[in-house]
Amino acid sequence: MMRRAFLVFGVLLLQGVPAAAHEVHHTIEATGAVALRLNYADGKPFSFEAFEAYPEGKNVPAQVGRTDEQGRAVFVPGTVKRWRVKAFSADGHGVDLRFEAPAVATTQGTVSGASGDGPNRASLLLFGLSLLLGGFGIYQLWLAKKR
Repeated sequence: MMRRAFLVFGVLLLQGVPAAAHEVHHTIEATGAVALRLNYADGKPFSFEAFEAYPEGKNVPAQVGRTDEQGRAVFVPGTVKRWRVKAFSADGHGVDLRFEAPAVATTQGTVSGASGDGPNRASLLLFGLSLLLGGFGIYQLWLAKKR
């Protein structure tokens, strides 16, 4: 009987292992970003079109994405001053710009309410183990009363 209880405990303990593979952690930071606004010749925003941002001297883009509803391509330049941004649409419209990123504020901080405020993995693991051990203890007490 005791052997079966340990087997059940072991199986329950192993059930939580695959859950860690699906975690995605996040941090929200206030950083200085560059927003490049793109418009068609008629003034309409260059909305939801692809863009690539290359630091000076690099052939691989540091960031790729799509412009937003207002035609803005937004990226964080970091310490690199000179950038090349290519933006293009499926119908052949586009632009290839080279420019110097304006100086941005270098104050960085984590926004209140970011991922650091919630429980971390160690405390969740400890909580889960305490639930399993408590359940195992209650099961043993119930089994001891039946004997």
